[in-house]
Amino acid sequence: MGEDLETHKIMAMEPEKRDRIINAAMKEFTKGFKGACTDTIVREAGISKGLLFHYFGTKEKLFSFILEHASDILYDEYYSLINYKQQDIIEKIWQMTLLKMDLSYKFPSIFDFFVAAYNDWQQNPNDEFAQFFVNKRVDLIGQVLKNIDYSLFKEDIDPQKAANIILWTLYGYSNSQVGGTMQIEDHQEEYEKYLSDMKGYFDIFRKTLYK
Repeated sequence: MGEDLETHKIMAMEPEKRDRIINAAMKEFTKGFKGACTDTIVREAGISKGLLFHYFGTKEKLFSFILEHASDILYDEYYSLINYKQQDIIEKIWQMTLLKMDLSYKFPSIFDFFVAAYNDWQQNPNDEFAQFFVNKRVDLIGQVLKNIDYSLFKEDIDPQKAANIILWTLYGYSNSQVGGTMQIEDHQEEYEKYLSDMKGYFDIFRKTLYK
């Protein structure tokens, strides 16, 4: 992990060919790391297998590169757009939900890739890529809780526990939506239901936890 993408030797490749390789690899890795086949990647990209391994060496290094590449886009199109100054935790999470859905429509292959990579991590928590997701999750939770106005909660409720109830409930719900072999098309078809469910949870949170 920790690839320096800007100095990676594939960045010297002609952009159109480089994009073909990256897109083909990301598409194939939506099957999960073990399920992905490098023969399919080179066929889709229109290159030789020797060229692929000249630039990446191993399947693991190719996956690591794609993971970092997708993470850069995730940061630019998701993390950097979150209003971290929002002090209402429910409003902040709602904004993050809308950004996440926008991302899924704008970059469906990246969304599917992260779903597959996340499922791999869930099944193999000791895998070398697991720490990547652990760090991302810890960082995101930290950003969600940053600058939160805990005075919004009822006075007889432990504000930290209230925040945890919100996070854990939504985390469990999100996990139920991305499990198994679900692809981005499934999420898009269920878009309105997903938002309706989220609003329902938020209404319950406000009625039971807020003043």
